[in-house]
Amino acid sequence: MMYFKKGESISKGHILLVWLTIALFSNSCTKDGASQFKMKPNAFGEIASLVVVADKEIWDGPIGDTIRYYYSSAYLILPQPEPILDLKYFSPTDFKNVPLKRELKSYLILANINDESSPTASLMKKELGPKNLDLFLTNPQKNNVVVGYDRWAKGQLIMFQMADSQESLVENLKANMPTLVKKVRSQDAVPLGANAYQSGRNTTLEADIEAKMKVRLKIPNDFLPAINDGKAFWLRKETDKASFNLLISTFNYTDTKQFSVENLKAMRDTLGKKYVSTRTPNSYMIVNDVDLPLYGQSLNFNGKYAFEGRGIWEIENDYMAGAFICYLIHNPKTNQIVLIDGFLYAPGETKRNKMLQLEHIIQTARIP
Repeated sequence: MMYFKKGESISKGHILLVWLTIALFSNSCTKDGASQFKMKPNAFGEIASLVVVADKEIWDGPIGDTIRYYYSSAYLILPQPEPILDLKYFSPTDFKNVPLKRELKSYLILANINDESSPTASLMKKELGPKNLDLFLTNPQKNNVVVGYDRWAKGQLIMFQMADSQESLVENLKANMPTLVKKVRSQDAVPLGANAYQSGRNTTLEADIEAKMKVRLKIPNDFLPAINDGKAFWLRKETDKASFNLLISTFNYTDTKQFSVENLKAMRDTLGKKYVSTRTPNSYMIVNDVDLPLYGQSLNFNGKYAFEGRGIWEIENDYMAGAFICYLIHNPKTNQIVLIDGFLYAPGETKRNKMLQLEHIIQTARIP
């Protein structure tokens, strides 16, 4: 994959990539060499959305089925299935001739560049330029994606997926899907943050959490404490359509076996039974891993060893349920596990984007 990171120092090894970036994304001169200073519009569009630009026969055929299967597969894990990305299709003709269709947030432009009759291949060759194409031809398996930003609008992501045959295009789409979805997620971080913190930050609550839980977490100002007993924080944001919740606590660390699906469930159920209930007598929150599995994976969380869990919760002895995402993060200084859980109650509403907002807030966590 070819791209140049913003702010990265330029070494000899980067000169080619810098040249390619300039060649691909520079549009600062007119035909007579005069400079253009036309202001670019701001990119628009919903989060978790991706525009696919391809020949119509590709979109309507098996390759289009591959795109839909991988790029709009189910988001982990929600009570009702929702796709990880909402896909929208543009033909290369519409994309070229309708300026507004070039001002959305995220694009995947794909073509078999050996297809001389392909309008998308022609568009791709023009946008990428001969140097990028030559680099692809030297190693089609390695250099088959070019990623760029702000080509037609500010705050825009453009991903060119190349191949030298229809079969290779399918394989490249499969192989690159995890990385390209992460690119879209990263691009969504700005609007997610703007929405999450539009009310500002509760720095007083942040300081209290850091003092008691030994974790720094950016708390939106519209999250209010429901529980704060020194051992756990339950924070809530209530809207007309949803209840957003954060649960933060700590457990003593003994060994890495604690970073497992079984232990995450046990920790979460312990907190749910102690702190989260409704007005119904003997009600409390538990993990429901019968109707849907509890998904878990080990990962590096901002430099600390951690375990991520995703699943659904329900209220025992009551009729409430929803989705959650939970992290167990090792704090080596205190020899504790910090648990940060985001859970949502939004009956009758779509939940993916709301869960992405909770996840964005949790991702701000840092162990000092």
